[in-house]
Amino acid sequence: MSAPHDGLFWAGSYTASMDGSSEGIGRLRPRASDGSLEYLGLAAATSCPSFLANGVVPGLVYATDEANARVEAFRRDGDELVALGGQPTSGRLPCHISVTAQWLYVANYFSGTVDVFPLADDGSIGPIHQTLAGSGSGPKPDQDGPHAHSTLVTASAVLSADLGTDQVHVQRWNGGALERVDSVSLPPGTGPRDFVVAPDGRIYLCGELSGGVFELDQDGTVLRSGSSVTDPVDGDHWAGLVVDQAGRYLYTGIRGTNRVAVVDVATLSPVAAISCGGDWPRNLWLAGELLYVANERSSTVTSFRVDPGTGIPTPVGSPEAVPTPTYLLPAN
Repeated sequence: MSAPHDGLFWAGSYTASMDGSSEGIGRLRPRASDGSLEYLGLAAATSCPSFLANGVVPGLVYATDEANARVEAFRRDGDELVALGGQPTSGRLPCHISVTAQWLYVANYFSGTVDVFPLADDGSIGPIHQTLAGSGSGPKPDQDGPHAHSTLVTASAVLSADLGTDQVHVQRWNGGALERVDSVSLPPGTGPRDFVVAPDGRIYLCGELSGGVFELDQDGTVLRSGSSVTDPVDGDHWAGLVVDQAGRYLYTGIRGTNRVAVVDVATLSPVAAISCGGDWPRNLWLAGELLYVANERSSTVTSFRVDPGTGIPTPVGSPEAVPTPTYLLPAN
């Protein structure tokens, strides 16, 4: 992952519809002096854009409206975003989007469903093409039922992580529809949440409820597993997963003890866990040697410079005030 050519970032957020202080999608840009992010104000007024994804069409951005169970499209106009309309999702609390040239996949956390929407040539969103349901539960209180949390499109399948059932579902296209062909079980209480693809194509997954990290193949099979920290704390919730350009280190936020964990990819073992500099690190983005962390509850974004040898981040500048940030995305 590298910084966009003009440096602009969009900030997803919680608005008043989910007890946040934001008014929509924000915009930020790195300071020339040290690379820390500076908040530049609102890019688009919209309800609860908690997750953002760039479209294949340049300048297109998709956002969940977590509060109102919708997915929305926006077009970039300079440093602002223009609303293009959207569609309702099948279930409540849509929390993640994956995009290809033809399809948009949305994970609905509360309902445990994954929606498939067609995309027009101009990137606009059509009505739901298909919904895949989940079933089951897990051993922890947060696992009272299926809770779809993310999707990943691979060369051979569409993977979906179900936090509630400790499963990675495997889907393939068959006759114009997505068919669930397998469900890979993870250790009870893992709470699978976030995927990331390394520069060499390897796939990693983080467990929100255990802090476990896993390497998967293109079909969702677990190849290796490890841990993000040596000292997991009961009640912590992991969120966000990024990998450096060399594919040597993984980084994930730990909500509760408010840390960023550094993981050695070669061994899937902990390297360090440092303070995130805020409260409730919801999302991370790695741009070269700069690591940015969106701290939802402290309404700040913190910036770090990563040592390419040790992988350990060091704070840069001061925490930047950003209203209830939940996601960071480089503009395309």
